[in-house]
Amino acid sequence: MGIFSRRKTEQRASEFPFVLPTANYLQPLQGALHISPATALTIPALYRCTNLISDSIGALPLASYRNGDRVKPQPAILEQPDRTMTRMDMIASTVMSLVIDGNAYWLLGDRDELGYPRQAVLLAPDAVYIETAQNGATIAYRVAGQTYQPEDILHIRGLTFPGSVKGMSIIEHHRRTLGISIAGEDCASELYNAGGLPVGVLEVDADITREEADALKAGWIANNGGRNRTPAVLANGIAYKPLSFSAHDLELIDARRYSAQQVCTLLGVPPHMVGVAMDGTSMTYSNVTQDSIQFVRFTLRPWLSRIEQALSTLLPRGQTARFILDDLLRADTASRYAAYEVGLRAGFLTVEEVRMFEDLTDATTPETD
Repeated sequence: MGIFSRRKTEQRASEFPFVLPTANYLQPLQGALHISPATALTIPALYRCTNLISDSIGALPLASYRNGDRVKPQPAILEQPDRTMTRMDMIASTVMSLVIDGNAYWLLGDRDELGYPRQAVLLAPDAVYIETAQNGATIAYRVAGQTYQPEDILHIRGLTFPGSVKGMSIIEHHRRTLGISIAGEDCASELYNAGGLPVGVLEVDADITREEADALKAGWIANNGGRNRTPAVLANGIAYKPLSFSAHDLELIDARRYSAQQVCTLLGVPPHMVGVAMDGTSMTYSNVTQDSIQFVRFTLRPWLSRIEQALSTLLPRGQTARFILDDLLRADTASRYAAYEVGLRAGFLTVEEVRMFEDLTDATTPETD
């Protein structure tokens, strides 16, 4: 009956420890870079990529199957794992933990009469410490001062080094790439905030001393600085020359685009899906559609498989958890109808099957003589 069949736990959600992540602070505008999940998510491209992957998976229907047929009724652990939040919130947060930290932890409880869990609480990954034996095997999980056995924790891992008990964190293994992106944002911010470039130059047609230059500068600021928009009067060969630098002149646009492309590469998201332009690439309906299919196959599918296989260990023997990808892989209306027409003419599809595919089974079918 599985690892849960011999053990029954009466713990309810209200008895789970309230686990907070360790301190995460937003990136300061000055000083040494601090790369953490909180500061990394201040990178727009990383935030959007993480949000896109998490919400795309969280929005998918999730069901249990046995021998190809959907199980009725569905296991509670798949319907609503945590009764304090929706299933989408729970799954999306789980995927976010996987994408950023490389690990996701569910604390299991509220087991049924056979010992299978019906509820779970998603733990903050940096609040979980894994105790291992000398051979590297996991022997216990420590959470908020409490020790839990492996059967009490569902540990979902991302890409994992051989012999490691934890998945690889994008924060730890790509700290340099993320740091460059944050440093570029800080540089641009300081340039605008601290005035790293002068807004203009006062030109004098004669040699002046440092004291005279400072006095001329102070007088100009006093009379024309701030919100003073009155006309300036200049004499004695003094001329004012304004300076202006565009973002392109300072290469800020190119630097930000490059950083965003690097983040998209790390997370396997087509740049156009997060609003990142690619130089020399023209987007058409055909290649956008192909990129979307590739995104599902090569970015979402590996995460989906990891979660499906992990959740299947919580179900009775013979049942498997599966995400339903129909909505993500569904073609546009014209393409679907053309395919249905081919199937109807060839005889391997019926009108009833087509109506089922289009979710029209509840509609009234006109009667024919």
